[in-house]
Amino acid sequence: MEKTEAPVTPDLEAPDLPAKQSSVAQRWKQNLSPTHADLVCLLLTFLTGLCDSSAYNAWSCFLGMQTGNTIFLGLGASNQPNNKPWGWLKSLVSIASFFFGSMIFSIAMRSVGSLRRGTLFVSFFVQTILIIIAVALIEADLIPHTSSDATLTGGPLFLELIPIGLLAFQSAGGMTCSRALGYNEIPTVVLTSVYFDIASDPKITDKPNTNVKRNRRVGGVVCLLIGAIVGGWLSRSSGGMQSALWMAAGLKFIAAIGWLFWKAAPAK
Repeated sequence: MEKTEAPVTPDLEAPDLPAKQSSVAQRWKQNLSPTHADLVCLLLTFLTGLCDSSAYNAWSCFLGMQTGNTIFLGLGASNQPNNKPWGWLKSLVSIASFFFGSMIFSIAMRSVGSLRRGTLFVSFFVQTILIIIAVALIEADLIPHTSSDATLTGGPLFLELIPIGLLAFQSAGGMTCSRALGYNEIPTVVLTSVYFDIASDPKITDKPNTNVKRNRRVGGVVCLLIGAIVGGWLSRSSGGMQSALWMAAGLKFIAAIGWLFWKAAPAK
């Protein structure tokens, strides 16, 4: 006669770790709803103004606005401006860093899912870390960053190229996220096309609740301008450009944390 085994009684008090881990993994892989994410894009536009105004005051180049850097690079061919003989090199480093940043962020985000919660969190967290590294080098007085620094005209080591490269690289990450979220009317780093789109909009005089894209474009212009104003005043303060960069790092970190609690997209 076969022995009948007693049924195993489940331990109801034992933690369901696999289920919890599965839940966390599923949440990490959730696609997020782009609704209201235009506010994050406007924040990125503000940060462009904040960082670019500070960088231009210190290094005479931009971190996000590569149109201006391209002009500076072209002027370098005729050895201009005369008082900044190596200005073209800073612009070239910024352009190259932004280019490769755009490529790497785009490829990485597409490969794992651009709108996933984990993807957006990691992207913004990486951007935050790059800003912190750059500002830490400046805080340690390892990098020339004021108009009184002689090496701003091109010292033998060109140490300012290090934070320029890091900050331009992370700036590309912000634009990559803006495009992934689908808000192409807020490019976050340049306004020329935005000015044209606002002026040529046949519905430019419509009520605010009937022309959302126009509202976002105008918001982008205002945010970048305010960021530039804030960056300029912070550069003149006792905190210098470091205070502007710390603010940028803090706001990007807050945005990164925000993605962890952002509403998920409806299941299809």
